[in-house]
Amino acid sequence: MAQTADYSHRSAVQKLGIEPGQRVEVAGDLGVDLRRDLRDALGRGFVRSGELDAAIALVETVEEAEEAMVAYRPRLRDAGYLWLVTWKRGHDGYVNQMQLVAPARRLGLIDNKTCSIDDERSGIRFVIPRALRGAARPG
Repeated sequence: MAQTADYSHRSAVQKLGIEPGQRVEVAGDLGVDLRRDLRDALGRGFVRSGELDAAIALVETVEEAEEAMVAYRPRLRDAGYLWLVTWKRGHDGYVNQMQLVAPARRLGLIDNKTCSIDDERSGIRFVIPRALRGAARPG
């Protein structure tokens, strides 16, 4: 029988892949603790303009997710990524993350990872496919 890796010991920041010095923008109410942990891991504050290594946005509707994708896709560096954080099933703001895959593909993004942020939220990561890196950005 196949064994699965246990990543429960990893912090949310580790799961998100944040590294020191990256240019990261955060949107939405991710909570004081997660914002602090992200800044600590970066060793700097968040950015609000220019190119991004990463964007992390809390979204509560498919429409909000699409708006975030449209806003962040042109700013992502080729190896950059966009984490859309959603509430888990049972929460009023629950979004089925699979509903986000088609709009992302239309914008030249693909999903390649999901993770649990905490007991109430999870994230789905979107990246630029290797075949599109270095190409003109859609939109």
